Amino acid sequence: MKNIFMVAAVCFAAFSCNRAALPSVTPYNNAQIQNEQGNTILAGHCSLNMLQTDPYKEWFYKSYSDYTIDTLTTNQLSPYLKNKVIEIFLGSWCGDSKREVPRMMKILKAASFDTARVKLIFVDNSTKTYKQSPQHEEYGKNIHHVPTFIIYENKKELGRIVENPVVSLEKDLLDITSRQSYTPDYRAIAYWQLNITKPGSTLPDTALKILAETLKPLCKSMGEFNAYGYVLLAQNNYTEALNIFRLNTFIYPLDAGTYDSLAEGYLTAGNKSAAQKNYQKVLEIKPGDENAIKMLKQIQ
Repeated sequence: MKNIFMVAAVCFAAFSCNRAALPSVTPYNNAQIQNEQGNTILAGHCSLNMLQTDPYKEWFYKSYSDYTIDTLTTNQLSPYLKNKVIEIFLGSWCGDSKREVPRMMKILKAASFDTARVKLIFVDNSTKTYKQSPQHEEYGKNIHHVPTFIIYENKKELGRIVENPVVSLEKDLLDITSRQSYTPDYRAIAYWQLNITKPGSTLPDTALKILAETLKPLCKSMGEFNAYGYVLLAQNNYTEALNIFRLNTFIYPLDAGTYDSLAEGYLTAGNKSAAQKNYQKVLEIKPGDENAIKMLKQIQ
C-alpha cells in the first residue's frame, strides 16, 4: 500500500505542473437561466455584482459575514497574490459554492486583491449540461466538482482548490501562490485523468478491478467518481463515462447507487440490455428500490 501512495504522490505533482489550462477570455454574460428543475440560476461569466442581487445576496452575505478570516495567514498571502488571476467555477445552486465562494471573496478583499482579477464562471446542474457554462469556459479544464478555484500567473495555472480546502482557504491559497507542495481534494480523479484515461477505449473489467484496489484508498466516497461520470455523460463522452461508472461499482460493490448510475449511463448510451442488467443489480442490493422498478418497466 505504501508504494501506491508514493506513485500517486509523484503523479499528482506532475498533474499540477503540466496543466495547460488558460484563464477564460469571454466577456461578462450576466445571464440567468431556468434549469431543468425550473429554478433560476446564474450561467456563464458573470460579474461579482450579480451575487449582490436577489435571490443570491441572501446566501452570499450570510456566508461572507459569518466567516472569520485567518488574519495572520492572509497577511502572509497578500504579496504572493501580486499579478495573479483567479478563476472560480461555481454553481449558484451548489451548497459548497454558496459556502466557499463568499469566504474566498472576503479573504481576497482582506488581502487587498483586485477583484477585477477574479473571474466567476457559473455552471449548470441540468442533466445535459451538467457542470457546463453556456460559453463552455470549462472545456479542457477538468471541472468535475464545484467550486473550483484556479490560480494563474502569467496565464499559467499554478494550482487549484477543488470544492473544499484541504486545510483552509487561506493556507491552501498561500501554499499554491508561494509554490509550495499542494495536492487538492479528489486525488483519485487526478490520478485517473493523468494515468488512466484513454479516450474512446473501453477498459476491461480485469483492468478496472486492479485500478479499484489502487484508487479505493484515495476516494472519499462513491460520490467522487459518480459525479465525474455524470460530467462525462453530459459531454456525450459515453465510453469514458461508462469506464468511470464501472470502476465505481468495483470500488463500492455494495452500494446500489453505483449500479443505478451505471444503468443510467448505459441507457443514455443506447444499451438497454446492459441498463436492464444493472437496474436488476440495484434491486438485488436494495430490494424495492422505486427508481430501479420504474426504469425496468420503462425499458421493457
